Formats: sequence, C-alpha cells, structure tokens
Amino acid sequence: MMVPTGFPFTRETRSADMIALVNDLGDGVTIDGNDFIPGQRWEPVFRGVMVTGSGERVGGPPSRYRWAILGVAWISYMAVYMVRTSVPPLSPFIVEELSLSKTEVGLLISAGALGYSVFQLPAGWLIDRVGVKRMLAAGTFAAGAIIINMLLAGSLPVAFTVLFLGGFGYGCFPAVATKALLQWFPPNERGTAVGIQQTSINAAGIITAMTLPLIASGLSWRFGFVAVGLLSIVASVISLRFYKEPPGFNLETGSEATRIRIEWTTIREVILNRNIQLVSISCIGYMAVDYSLVTYLIIYLKEAVGVAVTLAGFYLALTNIGGLLGKLFFGLMSDRVFEGSRKKPLLLAGCIMLAVSVIVQAISPVTPSWAIALIFAVFGFSAIGWGGQNLILVSESVKKDVAGLAMGYSLMILLIGNIVGPPVFGYIVDVTGSYSPAWWFLTACSVAAIAIMSLVREEKLENT
Repeated sequence: MMVPTGFPFTRETRSADMIALVNDLGDGVTIDGNDFIPGQRWEPVFRGVMVTGSGERVGGPPSRYRWAILGVAWISYMAVYMVRTSVPPLSPFIVEELSLSKTEVGLLISAGALGYSVFQLPAGWLIDRVGVKRMLAAGTFAAGAIIINMLLAGSLPVAFTVLFLGGFGYGCFPAVATKALLQWFPPNERGTAVGIQQTSINAAGIITAMTLPLIASGLSWRFGFVAVGLLSIVASVISLRFYKEPPGFNLETGSEATRIRIEWTTIREVILNRNIQLVSISCIGYMAVDYSLVTYLIIYLKEAVGVAVTLAGFYLALTNIGGLLGKLFFGLMSDRVFEGSRKKPLLLAGCIMLAVSVIVQAISPVTPSWAIALIFAVFGFSAIGWGGQNLILVSESVKKDVAGLAMGYSLMILLIGNIVGPPVFGYIVDVTGSYSPAWWFLTACSVAAIAIMSLVREEKLENT
C-alpha cells in the first residue's frame, strides 16, 4: 500500500503512532518511496521525512544543513592539520637552533604521528559511543592547547614529548570529520564531500608553508606553534556552536536511539576484515611517500638545489595546492566516473605518484623554476591527493554503527608509514650523503602500495 508524499507527519507525531499505522496497513507499506517494516521504530523529523533510530534519514531530500556540517568539519580539520603540518616549514629554524640531524628531524614528525596512531582505535570507539560533536570539539581544543607548549621546547626530548602528546589531541581526526559526512551525506555524494573536506589538509599545508617561515624569521619558530595552537582552540569553539548531531541522536545520553553495543566479536570482525587489512597496509606506502615529501621538501631544495628557504616554502605551498586539487579530482572521479568505486582513484593516484617519484630525481640547480614548480605540484596532486578515498572504502566495508571504529583501526595501521617513512628517508640521506637513494625509497613504497591495493575486492554493505 502506498501512503502519498505529504502525509501529515509532524515533529509531534509519536513513534508509537507510526508503528500503529504501519501495523494497521500491513506489509509492503511505502512512504515517500521508502519501505516500512511493521513493528520497526521510526522517529519523525519533519513533514514527509523520517529517520531511523540510527540517525539515517529516510524519505525526502537530504538536508541543506549538510553543507554547514561540511563547513564545520572543514574548518576543524584545517585547524588540527595546521598543528600537524607545522613542523616541516619550521624545520630549518628548529635544526639550526637545536642542532638536529636529518634523522632527528624525521623523528619530530614521527613523534606526532606516534601519538596520533596510538589514539586512533580508542578515538574511533569514542566517536561511535559519544558522538561526533563532542569529539570534534575536544580534539581541536586539545591539539591547540598542547602544541602551545612548544614554547618550552629547548631540546629534542622536550620537543618530541610535546609533539607526541599533541598527537593524542588530534588523534580523533580524520575519523571524526569523515563520520560526520557519512552521517549527513547520501552515498552518491560521499566521495565528493570527503574530497572537499580533505582539501582542508592542503589548505593547512599552504597556510603553514607561507606564514610560519615568516613568523619564525621575524619572531621565533616557537611563536609559529603558538599561532597554530590558538587557531585550533578557536576552531573548537566554532564546532561547539555550529555542529549539530544528525536526526535521531540523543544528546542527553550521548548515544543514538538504537545504537548497537560494540562487543568484542564486533571488534574482531573489524580487525579481521580483509578489505580493511589490505587498504590499511597499502596506505602505509602512500603515507610514507606523502609525509617524507612534505617533511624534507624545503630542506632538499635548500641543500641539493640551492633554493632559498622562503622560495622553498612557496614550492611546498604549491605542492599542497596540487594535493588540494587532487582531493577534489579523485573525489569527483570516484562519484561521477568510477560510479562509486574508491579503489580505482586510489590506484590512479598511486600510478601518478610512482612516475613522479622517479622524475623528481632529474631536478638539479640548473632546472628552471617552472619545471620544479610543475613537478612538485603533480607530486602533491598524487602523493597528497589520494587521501580520503581510503576512509570511505574502509567505512563502506562495515556496518555504519562501527564506521568510526573501522576508520580508527585502519588509521592506526596506515600511520606506520607516517611514523617510519620520514626517519628512514632522513637516515638514507645522512648515511649516503645523497637524496637520490631516498627518492628511490619512495619509489619502492609506491610500487608496494599499488600492488597491495590492487588485491582489494570492493564490496559495499547495503546499510552503509
């Protein structure tokens, strides 16, 4: 039986009334083109649009407020990534004052990544339990408050400790921001939405690359960390003010109306999921290339190519602009060209990344500026632009109730590339005295990433 569009459901309509109506009408009831099951609980949101207990919208067009949610997620993600990407543009100044080797510079990057990685699984579990809004606000505030303590960093151990603890602060990202979009956006818009959200990472990289060297030159590199810390705290206030949990979310208990209890069997299913394992291991290679590139680009251009630090900062910003365009491109390709496939854009990005990791070795002091700019823009387009599609692929491989847990687990694994990649790259340069073997290391990482990603069997669950 068909109940016509415009059936007078209001905010006052009780779930019990809905159940009674559906039971009276019997099986096969359809409202606004959606099937209703007798005895199933439904909660009204507004006229003609219902939500299930898990917060999924049923009937009617998606809410326009989803774009505001995207804006809040974008700002929050950008703020914490300004914290996370603050070390590379400040590294020449830190190296000079603290007398660090290239391997030790890599260890500073690993410090934040290590804390970030350790907190991924607990953060994913907390996101599923207490909701996106609370974790979004807490993560941005903690990241900002902790990184400000770099004011006290007078040695490598102190700097390592502060950056490690800062990793705990932003450890709920990107899972918390991605789950926000998965809750608010329909499947046919997720690739594009997450692609747009991921551009916040590149915006953060562009801003830090262009501004932090200037702050360090005019004041001190320590004040660069203070600046990004304060911005992250401001983002926390914005998320508290403007983020809204999806319809059906119970703010009093901090849980969705029909939330499943995450048992150990559920955690075991996530951990043993073949697709999650393959995607996560593959992305270790992607991450090693990504973070080695942004960590050493300025130092490489300064030492091996003879480029001034400020100009090298411009090339780093250009690399992030390439990554920003890559996020948009691969997101649109996923939704519009590859018909929802997340694996294909990841493979495409990997192939481009592989090619450029070889081409970059041709750069020399006589290479024209436009050629250097083009090479690193394309490198960023692929080595940074792939991010986000992996998280959608992981989240669509499990039930939506444990999407946060699945993303947290996957991130915990793939961050091995972030932790190990930069120090290994720096160690190779220290030992050999040349950047060429280090670039070949990134080429090998690209080959491994592509090979493992090709083994993924892309299958979407119906309730994702």
